Amino acid sequence: MRDIYKIIGEAEVIVVFAGAGMGVDSGLEQYRGSDGLWTKSININDNTIAYQDLMCHESFDIMPEKSWAFIAYLIDQYKHTVPHKGFEILLDLVKEKEYFIVTSNCDEQFQKAGFDKDKIWECHGSIFNMQCMDILERNIYKTPALEVDKERMALISDVPKCTVCGLNCRPNMYLFYDWFWVSNNSVAQQIRYNKWHKDIKASGKKIVAMEIGAGKTIDTLRKAARNFTKEEITLIRINPNDCEVYSANQIGVAMGAKSFFEGMDDE
Repeated sequence: MRDIYKIIGEAEVIVVFAGAGMGVDSGLEQYRGSDGLWTKSININDNTIAYQDLMCHESFDIMPEKSWAFIAYLIDQYKHTVPHKGFEILLDLVKEKEYFIVTSNCDEQFQKAGFDKDKIWECHGSIFNMQCMDILERNIYKTPALEVDKERMALISDVPKCTVCGLNCRPNMYLFYDWFWVSNNSVAQQIRYNKWHKDIKASGKKIVAMEIGAGKTIDTLRKAARNFTKEEITLIRINPNDCEVYSANQIGVAMGAKSFFEGMDDE
């Protein structure tokens, strides 16, 4: 491990590709994977509903109160979750370097931990934003404060409405079976990342990429990491389960994010 930590410490540029595994040590559940939320069900206002049926575009049309009750519950959880020590150690590592965070997480834990919002690409959106159910309406709004009875998982607030047309809204995040996500915010972040990506590769600086807790079920982050590193840049894959590597420039570490960064802090 000391050699791996040395590679990271000597880098002038750090690119982080972070999946749901980054937040597990803070107490947050993964959405996908073999034990993700998509495999489970939840009791919503005395009805048992599979997560994947609750968190899709159609569910916000046919049962908006139930779907928004779960969103309100998640928002409350994210607001009260303290990012684990690994976030702090990572921030200390990158704040004197060039860096960018690419994450599929919709919980804004990186922003909460103090990372620069202009150096984050949320490739699946954010639960703290919402969009109109009419996909021709392309505006994105901040999700208002919501109240939920957490014991019965029942929405107390009204279902959020579009301020333009008055229709119901849905979260501005990539849901299950989602063809209707308005990706304007994410695309703007991606454009900023692409420009940074091009400039930093042309700089000749020593670059290291870290892929943290990115699963294989939806491999958006793994593809992004491969596209960035190709066969040229060192990629350190940190994952307690899926850390296998496939080329000479990749290093697999079978650890969780918190343990990995705490080990780095001890060096």
